[in-house]
Amino acid sequence: MPSSSQQALPSQAHKKWLTICAFLVLFAAVVLFATVLFARYNHVQPMSWFLIAVLGGLSFAVFLLVRYFLLLRSETRDTATNLLSMGREFRSVFENVLDAILILDNAGFCVEANPATLAILRVDRDRLFARPFADFYVDPQEFTRRWTTFLREKYQRGSAELLRGDGEPLFAQYTAAADHSPGCHIVILCDVTEQVNAQRSLKESENRFQEMANNIQEVFWMLNADTKDVLYASKAYETITGQSLSDLYHRPSSYKELIHPEDRTRFLSKLEETPAVGRFDEEFRIIRPDGGIRWIWSRGFLVNDSPETARRLVGVALDITSRKTAEEEVAQHLSEAQAAQAEANALRNATLTLTKNLRMNDLLDALLETLSSIVPYDSASVLLLETPTEFLVAREMPRSPNRKNIVVIDMSHSRFLQDASIARKSVFLENTRREADWRDHPAFGAARSWICVPLVSSENLVGLLSVSSKEPGRFTREHLRLAKSLALSAAVAIRNARLYERAEIYASELELQLKLLKEAQEALRQTQGRSEEGQ
Repeated sequence: MPSSSQQALPSQAHKKWLTICAFLVLFAAVVLFATVLFARYNHVQPMSWFLIAVLGGLSFAVFLLVRYFLLLRSETRDTATNLLSMGREFRSVFENVLDAILILDNAGFCVEANPATLAILRVDRDRLFARPFADFYVDPQEFTRRWTTFLREKYQRGSAELLRGDGEPLFAQYTAAADHSPGCHIVILCDVTEQVNAQRSLKESENRFQEMANNIQEVFWMLNADTKDVLYASKAYETITGQSLSDLYHRPSSYKELIHPEDRTRFLSKLEETPAVGRFDEEFRIIRPDGGIRWIWSRGFLVNDSPETARRLVGVALDITSRKTAEEEVAQHLSEAQAAQAEANALRNATLTLTKNLRMNDLLDALLETLSSIVPYDSASVLLLETPTEFLVAREMPRSPNRKNIVVIDMSHSRFLQDASIARKSVFLENTRREADWRDHPAFGAARSWICVPLVSSENLVGLLSVSSKEPGRFTREHLRLAKSLALSAAVAIRNARLYERAEIYASELELQLKLLKEAQEALRQTQGRSEEGQ
């Protein structure tokens, strides 16, 4: 259907040609009429055809003028109809549009408003028309300032904070155009209260989240699930890692450089698997710029809100260095407790074994065998005090198959033997090559690390316990302590074994003396019997 503008084009051209033709014919008729008057004035008889032409021209001119006025009337009626239709359309839009449309006068009073205005402002028509529109502003002075500027500039757009008729806040965006009609100005209001409230709620949520994220000890982090680059990290990142957030945002993958080299491969591998498995849960170490090492426990999960947004990994990271240190201390204490318990059991078993053996050879073998279970030696020997200045190598391990003679060590052979026997103090040498007074001896087994513990029972020295290793620095102070602990029960057992040996010797001698006495008594009886028979 052609538009009204397209219909008006041929009508306008038609009127133009009708006007031109009418005036041309009228001009011709006037000329002919003047000619007739001139002929009559000069008594010249005009021709009949000439008169007919003059009358025809005048008739045609009248016809064209009548036609022009009929067309003009028709077009005026069409224009009125179109204007009426347009008015109805405007009224329909005015009545049914969802935005508020107001018409204000120069003083800012409302002279017309659509139904949406009443619904948005929550007032009736009488209250709306009876009060200036400035009364709906939270700050009426703001309306006055804006209205003055608007009347000067004739156009204005912006946002305003209003109050509805029931006192509820109203946030609106408006467009104002001046002189809709003389002294009347149109204002269109769009209610954006829900949008503003949503934005404020979102802002408040963001502020609360930011406040929480900046005040918790954990690092809240967010990564791009595909590139593993950091999208966000909370303030605690700087406290835990010693790195600035600005540097992290400048280099989003720089956090990987902080991972301890021994944990980096495992960490990156688990991180790459997270988009597929959906979760991340790892403990790892980081190295701070000052060289400090921290243990971190990080947990995260995959977030995929919509196809339009990039997938993200979201999670937290917690510094668990204190917990790890405590666990290590507990493990160390547990290990020490277990070691102490094992040591106590070993010493108790050794004491039982040593005290049960009253024979010296069995006792010394048990002593060196028990010692090997708590001190890693290459060779060891038991030196028993025979004279105030000499020690007898009573037992050694491993035994020397070629040695058959008895080995005696003079105390003057070694200053360290003198210290151990006279001062009765244990000797601990980490490296015998560093000792100028050291003298090698076959009983020490080419020692480079050496421990010598005096065997003292009831404040009496019964011997020395020699422990040797071919490696320097092999023994520790803990080994010395264990050897000293074993020496306490060993000294008592050796003393008891010696007493047992002496008791056996005394018993043998007593048995021999009793046997001789019996033999003498028997011989005496026999002699007395023969004497009595001879009498």
